[in-house]
Amino acid sequence: MRGYKKEYDQISRFTCTEPIEIVKSLIKIFEVETDDEKITQGIYMLQYLNEKRELLQIYEEQSTQVNAMIDDYVTGYRQMIDGIVQNPDDIALIKANIAEIVDQYLYLFQLDYRNLFRLLSVKSYLAIMCLLMQEQARNYYLPSIQADAKGTEYAQEDFDEDKKELYRDLCGIIKSSTFKEKLGAHLQRFSGNTEAYWKDIKPSEGKYMIISMQTGDYVRSAGKSGGDLGYEDILNHFVILDGIDYKSNNASHELLYMEV
Repeated sequence: MRGYKKEYDQISRFTCTEPIEIVKSLIKIFEVETDDEKITQGIYMLQYLNEKRELLQIYEEQSTQVNAMIDDYVTGYRQMIDGIVQNPDDIALIKANIAEIVDQYLYLFQLDYRNLFRLLSVKSYLAIMCLLMQEQARNYYLPSIQADAKGTEYAQEDFDEDKKELYRDLCGIIKSSTFKEKLGAHLQRFSGNTEAYWKDIKPSEGKYMIISMQTGDYVRSAGKSGGDLGYEDILNHFVILDGIDYKSNNASHELLYMEV
């Protein structure tokens, strides 16, 4: 023990576990002259530094885990968008990806819905229409509007200028010369003079979004008496109905709609 057998025996008999008591005992065994208050301060400082070091280590581990989770979340969202862009005519995939975005990535969608619209307005008119079919997603692009003598007013309080611009662009897409061509068979049509009688176009078992019709024509959910919707009710509202009844006195008028 190199001459410290006595001290070794005393240390071996230690029963205390508190750092302060251990240090005080060691000082007493080795007869070190020092101030008890300074010893206590020094030990508290060591404890603080050790605890801080442990907390920093825990924080770094948790931070790494959080960053990995965020990266995975963003990557998953981007994969949904890429899937749509790479398959601009696959309506089943587009609807599935939009449903997944709203269900699993709503926070990112809320931040990105403007950019997403601008991307899809170039890449896929079909995807734009599918966004309007989705109950939650459509609320980010369609205002609650009312018509008066001054024209259309935006009644939705949070429908700011940027959202109004998106809505104007959306309405412009419907009027574009390539709209029907780009939607192809996904855009369904009906023309015919119903002689002021309701004609059942689609049964109530299915949901359909009305894209456009002409002045003087009417639509309603299948068999829904009193649910008549005229041109002003339909114009740029993208109304969704349970089935379709249609009434027109003009054979050249065309009803455009899509299955939801």
